[in-house]
Amino acid sequence: MNARRLKIGIRGAVERTKALREAMRRVTGGNRTEREPELYFENVDELRRILTEKRLELMLAISRHRPASVHELAKVVNRDYKNVSADIAILERLGLVNLESEAGMGRARKPTVPYDEIQVTIDLRQSAPAHAA
Repeated sequence: MNARRLKIGIRGAVERTKALREAMRRVTGGNRTEREPELYFENVDELRRILTEKRLELMLAISRHRPASVHELAKVVNRDYKNVSADIAILERLGLVNLESEAGMGRARKPTVPYDEIQVTIDLRQSAPAHAA
């Protein structure tokens, strides 16, 4: 079984534009080969602001404990439900967490992480300088 992997990195405006043009060339040329998903941030500061230690802790807890709801997740990590819910909403918007409706559970939605691995890469050769971590 292949690992479901997400690549996370830093990509400035120039690199984003170049990658978009390359993707458009591939698609218009008929190459629709599925690629590993990627998530890029403008700079290291943005990456650190979004992927906080607490949010990464939530993703690990979801993978390890498989909670049936966000309420259960909050209990597992011993955090306030409101804060966990807000963090899960951000992670869901980024595609790092899915919220699945479970049959017979009313409005409770089960958090899942769609990846087995996350690889963070910072290309030191990029043209736009990144802020120090």
